[in-house]
Amino acid sequence: MNQKLIILCLCSVLLAGCANGASEEEETVLRTVEVAAVGIDSISNDFSYSGKAAASKEISVVPTIPGEVMNYFFEVGDTVRENQVLFTVDSSDLNDQLRSAEANYNVSKLNLENAEKTYNNNKVLFQGGIISQTEMDQIKLSYESAKANIESLEVNLDILKKQINDCSVTSPMSGVIVSRNVERGGFASQTTPAYVIMDLSTIKVEVGVSEQAINVIHVGDKVQVTMSAVSDTPLIGKISTISPASSQTGTYSVKVELDNKDGAIKSGMLADVNFVKEKADDAIILPRDAVLTKNGEFYVYIVEGDIAKKTPVTTGIETGETIQITSDLPEGAQIVTRGQTYLSDGEQVSIANQADPAENTAENIAEDTAKEE
Repeated sequence: MNQKLIILCLCSVLLAGCANGASEEEETVLRTVEVAAVGIDSISNDFSYSGKAAASKEISVVPTIPGEVMNYFFEVGDTVRENQVLFTVDSSDLNDQLRSAEANYNVSKLNLENAEKTYNNNKVLFQGGIISQTEMDQIKLSYESAKANIESLEVNLDILKKQINDCSVTSPMSGVIVSRNVERGGFASQTTPAYVIMDLSTIKVEVGVSEQAINVIHVGDKVQVTMSAVSDTPLIGKISTISPASSQTGTYSVKVELDNKDGAIKSGMLADVNFVKEKADDAIILPRDAVLTKNGEFYVYIVEGDIAKKTPVTTGIETGETIQITSDLPEGAQIVTRGQTYLSDGEQVSIANQADPAENTAENIAEDTAKEE
C-alpha cells in the first residue's frame, strides 16, 4: 500500500513539472527597443578654431619734427577723427628761421628784379653792337644766378612752413586712442610712438586652419564667431583673407572680419570661429547609433507593428551625434535607436517609447545625446 502511494506522488510531481516546463516554453520574451521617428531637418559638418579679436587697422603716431610737447588733446579711450590735432611740439625756432628766410627772400627778390632789368637793357646794347659778347655773357650769368637763388629760397620757405605745420601732429585715421606716451613739457621723439590708434569699427579674428579644411572655405564665406564676452549667441563674420602658404606650425592663416560699430568687441577678446565644411537642408536625419554597418553595408531597423525589419540605407553628412540618410525612408517611420545591435531581420520586439517625427531634429538628437552622456 505504501509503495503505491509513493509511486502516485512521484507521478504527480513529474506531471506538474512537465506542465510547468510546457508553460515556460510557451512564454516568449520580446526584445525591448527604443525608436525614433524619421524627420526632416538641416545638418552640417563643421570645424572650429580659436583666435583673438584684433583691430582691423592699428597705427603708431610719431612726430615728423621732434621737440618739446606744448600740449596734447586726447586721452586713452577717446575717439578721434582723421586729421584732428593730437598734440603740438614747440615751433618757436622754426618760426624764427622762417622770418629770417622770408627777409632773405625779399632781398633776393629785389636783386632778381635788378638783375632782370640789367639783362634786358644790356641785351639791346648787345644787339646794337655796343657791348661785347663776353660782357653780355657775364650779365646773363648774374641774372640766371639771381633766378636760381630765388627758386632755392622758395623751396626753403616751403620746407620751413611744412615743418611748422608738422609741429601740430594730426591723426592719420579715425579710431580709438589705445596708448598715449606724451606729456606737456616732455620731449616727443621719433623713437617712441606718441599715440597708438586702433580702428575698432571692424574687428578681425585670425585663426590657423588645418590643411584638411583649408580647401573647403573661400573668401567671402559667412561664418559663425562665438565670443562669450560679447554675446550668448554666435556673431556673423566674413572671411576676408586666406593665406596660400602654411606657417611653421603647418596651419594656414585665415582672417575673419566682424562689424563692431557698437564697440562691444574689444581687441584681445577670445573668439571661436566655426567653419561649415558641408551642409544639407531638408535632409533625413537620424541618430548616428541608429545606423549599423556590416561588411560595408549601412542599414537600420524599421519597426512595423511589432516586427523589426532590416532596411539598407545610404548615408551622407555625419556629425558624430547625427547622420544624414540619402536614400528614401518614409517620413514618420519608427527607426530602432536602442537595442538594435543584436536584432535580427523580422524579429518581434517590444517598443519602450513612442517617437514623434517633430522630436527627431538634429538639435533634439544632440540634446538627448548630451543628457545620456
